[in-house]
Amino acid sequence: MLQNFTKTMRILSTILLVILFISPSFSQEFEKKETNDSLGIEFTYPVNWNPTPKKDGYILGAEKLEGFILIRVESYKSLKKMKEAMKNGILQEDGSKLNLLNDLQPMGEDGLAGMYEGTVDEQKVRGFMMGKLDKKSGNGAIVIVVAPETRFNQSHMDALKTIARTLTFI
Repeated sequence: MLQNFTKTMRILSTILLVILFISPSFSQEFEKKETNDSLGIEFTYPVNWNPTPKKDGYILGAEKLEGFILIRVESYKSLKKMKEAMKNGILQEDGSKLNLLNDLQPMGEDGLAGMYEGTVDEQKVRGFMMGKLDKKSGNGAIVIVVAPETRFNQSHMDALKTIARTLTFI
């Protein structure tokens, strides 16, 4: 009985070591890092999303997934100011509009998140926005994923979470 237990533990230990050895290289194959010194941010994104730098951030699109991710870096004096901006939603000159669906939820001491709905190019869309504040610089990064309402799914959320989780101010 003790021999079977020992043998099982050796096998499990070997499997665990293999997983630990493979896992860093595994994630590197599916994620890329982007650094932008002028914006003062760095983030990791899934390789199936393609970032395009803009004046105040990035827009990312995916070849096989409808929707986009927008990253905007702006100056905020406090988390309260960021919260006010996020509550107002997004209104673009072309008429695109996203409104907050529910209360913003805190993400640690320096972040907020919420679900949004609205229209882009007269199409109903759903979005999820996360904001992160760098108290040292007073800059904040807003990251939102937007997709047609009927196509919004966990893949969109996963891509956003990868970016938001890894976004740092440099």
